[in-house]
Amino acid sequence: MGIVYFIGAGPGDKGLITLKGIEKLKICDVVIYDRLANEEFLGFLKPGCIKIYAGKQAGRHYIQQEEINQILTEYALKDNIVARLKGGDSFVFGRGTEEIEALNKYNIPYKVIPGVTSAIAVPECAGIPVTHRGISRSFHVITGHTDTNTGSPVCNYKALADAGGTLVFLMGLSNIKEITDNLIKEGMAEEMPAAVISGGTTEIQEVLRSSLGNIAKEVTERNMLPPAIIVIGETAAYNYVYNKNAEGDSMAGGKICQKKAGVVATNALMEKLETGLELENTECVPVCRMEIFDTGTWELREELENIEKYKWVVFTSRNGVQVFFETFKSLYMDIRRLAGVKFAVIGSGTKEVLAGFGINADFIPSVYTSSVFAKELAAIMLPGEAVLLPRALRGSSELTDIFVQENICFREIKVYDVKGHLLAGADRLEELSSIIFLSASGVKEFSRLLKDTGKYLPDGIKFVCIGEVTKKAAKEEYGKEKNIITAQINNVDGIINVLREGV
Repeated sequence: MGIVYFIGAGPGDKGLITLKGIEKLKICDVVIYDRLANEEFLGFLKPGCIKIYAGKQAGRHYIQQEEINQILTEYALKDNIVARLKGGDSFVFGRGTEEIEALNKYNIPYKVIPGVTSAIAVPECAGIPVTHRGISRSFHVITGHTDTNTGSPVCNYKALADAGGTLVFLMGLSNIKEITDNLIKEGMAEEMPAAVISGGTTEIQEVLRSSLGNIAKEVTERNMLPPAIIVIGETAAYNYVYNKNAEGDSMAGGKICQKKAGVVATNALMEKLETGLELENTECVPVCRMEIFDTGTWELREELENIEKYKWVVFTSRNGVQVFFETFKSLYMDIRRLAGVKFAVIGSGTKEVLAGFGINADFIPSVYTSSVFAKELAAIMLPGEAVLLPRALRGSSELTDIFVQENICFREIKVYDVKGHLLAGADRLEELSSIIFLSASGVKEFSRLLKDTGKYLPDGIKFVCIGEVTKKAAKEEYGKEKNIITAQINNVDGIINVLREGV
């Protein structure tokens, strides 16, 4: 029998899920996720993980609750590790208890991983505290939508109007007029501060501050969309956001962002870039997530069984390092069999990942390019030394061409491929001043996806590339060399330096 993990995904920002939640996502065999769980979390899943979308929204249920219960039990009974990923916290109007009751019928084990509830986090990130000394000594969380024929909330409005403190309504945007009218009817002042936060904690966050008597009308005029949270009470007038005079602009690191950079990368590299971009007052907008797929690990297994015949293992990317050692581990090989092998890497990022496996690189080139790498490596190799080269399916031939020219004996294995998946940020292309590419395959995949979906990049947008190979791919796809900037250092720090210089 398997196990089910109930994981609270937090309020929307992918950084607000817990470390334990990410840990379980990485090992699960099946994930059942909701509309309010940030889709970028799927980048943490292992290859082959089954993804099932069970999103719900008012008036339209993709999968009925009874079906979700059945899916959970069926996969768990087949010895799978199942992740039930729900926005916010699974037990704040998340129907987590109903799903647990379904598992209990079959004695299926489960564990709960709490999530950051949007009831507190969304107002907080919009500058609204739900409590404040001397102003609000309590807060009340109410569902603004119920599973009835009308969908209207069933509330004791008299008790809420008299309660004091802060009222937080979840899922109530479609019923906001009914909510505000009833609170006023039961004696709450029309001048009471009120706020609505749509898309809270994400890049599309929109905040409206008004009064109880006017906010429903203003929500309609602004055409605000769910998911949204309604906050009513004295604290709704607060705006604890640095540089609040520019409210509505994008925020990064507590500062107003003047620039927005789209990013095409794997999840790991996006996270690394996001931190650096925040420090440079630039909003990181993930537009395309690159996912890794094994393509030749069976060949790699054969070579690992005879690893002693190689003097060098060459890595041109962090992904190659990851696939190599995951395959090595799957064979239950003794790590001491690598004692006679030297490792060469093409950049600092790859060197860092290799070090994470307990091995320091024996060689790294003076300049992080394929041509310099190949020539400098050839200069220190002894005659007859063989090279194992596990790399991407669509890796540049520049490196292997030089190996041939230098008479280096090598075995190239194309162990992985990368495929792109457009993210929500791809709907914001007109806002971007630049697109950051960390690989040539990312350039090509993003271009293909734009053509397939009929999306267009704005005129004058800059392309920031991590190296010459990536630059060449950008030139081939977009033909605007004057708009292409190449980082002087072929790593994430090099990209940050380019942006720091004003791109």
